[in-house]
Amino acid sequence: MVTVAVFVGAGLLLLVLVVVAGNRVLRSDNPVSSGMADGLGSFIDVFDPARARADRDLKSHDNQGVVTPNPDDDDRPVRVDLDRRVAKVRKPR
Repeated sequence: MVTVAVFVGAGLLLLVLVVVAGNRVLRSDNPVSSGMADGLGSFIDVFDPARARADRDLKSHDNQGVVTPNPDDDDRPVRVDLDRRVAKVRKPR
């Protein structure tokens, strides 16, 4: 009976500490709750890993860039003039 009371008391103390800490974080002038959001945001990895992997893949497409730049008119190494039937090769830099 005493052990049950100890566990109940420890559980209530832990619950009060969590509520007080959460209230303090939410009411502070310096918002530092981003760590909590990152910690809670990983639950989807546990319950639906395929969906989480697909979401990360779709999010990575936002950060993609062009692998090679598109050539401008001045960047072409070979210019062909079909009217005069002349091809001019530009020297590499």
